[in-house]
Amino acid sequence: MKLTPARHYAVWQLMLLALLVPVLIALLLLPGRDLLTTTDVAMLQLLWVTWMAQQAGQRWAVITTVSSVLLLDWFFVEPYNTLYVHQIDYLITFIVMLLLGSFIGRLSGRLRIELARAKKHMRQRQLLANKTRQVRFQAELEHSRAMLLRSISHDLRTPLATIMGASSMLADKELTLSREVIKQQAENIFQQSSLLSQHFDKVMELSRVQQPQQTLALVELDVADIVSAAISRRAQLLNGLPLQTELTGSRCIADSTLLEIALANMLENAVRHGAAPVIVSFAQNNGYYSLQVSNALAPRHHSQRDSGTGLGAAICKAVMQLHDGQFILQVPSGNGVLAQLRWPLPANVAKES
Repeated sequence: MKLTPARHYAVWQLMLLALLVPVLIALLLLPGRDLLTTTDVAMLQLLWVTWMAQQAGQRWAVITTVSSVLLLDWFFVEPYNTLYVHQIDYLITFIVMLLLGSFIGRLSGRLRIELARAKKHMRQRQLLANKTRQVRFQAELEHSRAMLLRSISHDLRTPLATIMGASSMLADKELTLSREVIKQQAENIFQQSSLLSQHFDKVMELSRVQQPQQTLALVELDVADIVSAAISRRAQLLNGLPLQTELTGSRCIADSTLLEIALANMLENAVRHGAAPVIVSFAQNNGYYSLQVSNALAPRHHSQRDSGTGLGAAICKAVMQLHDGQFILQVPSGNGVLAQLRWPLPANVAKES
């Protein structure tokens, strides 16, 4: 996939942003060197790497990451003012930072490509679409971009800090660790890596359903098959979960992949923020299909934290917008939660029924 070139910036400007700004960041942090850990400095530097990735793409994000790593080693790792690395934990930190910077650049590059395609598609539709719809569509694109950037910069902090801390502890030759501690730190690294993977998978799902050039493949579907496929998408999370189905009518017309993605996110949110059992119901009435997930609201201290950026809800809204429908999330009486996908029957089907 070919990345689009950075716009609005000359090469010399990008060089300054990639090389000079990391130097300024390092100099600003230098007075607090005795108070800051390498993880703290790395997280602050990665914020700038994220901005560069969004503005200029993967190549400049990698250049910014490399310069940031060198400055981190030069100013904040003993012996100071050298590039000598005498502890393996610092080397692990640098490698993780380089890999993460490259990954952020790649993800942001894909986002920039999709945004470029979206804007091109909008220009092609200007003669056919009304002005109000164009403005709303542009707002959705900007909202999605802001959401993804907040997600990247915010949700990487805790998992990355945990991974760096655990790996540093395991690599420290001066520490004598018991088998239980080693196992615990290894599990921490695995769990936080899994969180990162799940988060990026969800970001890719959002990118998939919000492509404006997406053409709906409307086909007749067996709702039971959609439920099974959605459960398979979140198999590890839903394993052993009490799940009830109430399918009044077994078939609908929709895009199978997009409907499956939306339902998978509804089930995930039900598990993370609600209590068992989870009920999946489907019905057709008044010219609309209705697919909903409901369960009891979990006690506050039992509710699992999601990304905090509403990616699951955004995915469901995007899927329903493509189907000219609605995503409804509400807390009804009785301390329960209900999430509903509601979209109209195609005109020919509505007439027949």
